Amino acid sequence: MKMAGVVLAGGRSSRFGKPKMFEIHNGKAFYEHSLDALKFNQLSPLVISTNEELVQQFQREDVRLIVEKESASYQGPLYAIHNVMSSMDSAEWFFILSCDIPFVTNEFVSEMISFAQDSEADAVVPVQGGRIQPLMALYHKRTMPSFEKMLAADEHKLAHLLNELHVLTIPFSEDDAAFININHAKDWNTDY
Repeated sequence: MKMAGVVLAGGRSSRFGKPKMFEIHNGKAFYEHSLDALKFNQLSPLVISTNEELVQQFQREDVRLIVEKESASYQGPLYAIHNVMSSMDSAEWFFILSCDIPFVTNEFVSEMISFAQDSEADAVVPVQGGRIQPLMALYHKRTMPSFEKMLAADEHKLAHLLNELHVLTIPFSEDDAAFININHAKDWNTDY
């Protein structure tokens, strides 16, 4: 099973006020925590999906950078995932992590991979505290037509895409820190 590890790092960070993926936690940029959890689990290739404005700021040589083709008009994560899938022929599964989850763990990634290995599902998605987490999930290459259908309909919500797919949901504890995502600078400065 060929599985690519993908970090989505092309967002506008409008609520944070600056590109949050470069904020530092424990000596590493936020995006590197996601990338390293994927790398620890030997996913290959490792990919960062970003936009033209940010691409020069990534300093890792162990990753492939895939630049969103329409970064001037931000399309969101559904577009970014489709863009990565369209750019890669070799991967069967795509493990997607957002760039703003500095507490994600190697163990979380390993556990999610274990559910995908023999699954007939189109996507393996964690649910934490009753909330589905589509940006910490695995998507099979066979979902491409569903991504294309959504984009053609100008629909960009991952939750709506998941309604079209055979999804295996994996429950996680409500207090699991791996799911903490940082959206506002004031939250990061005061809570962590």
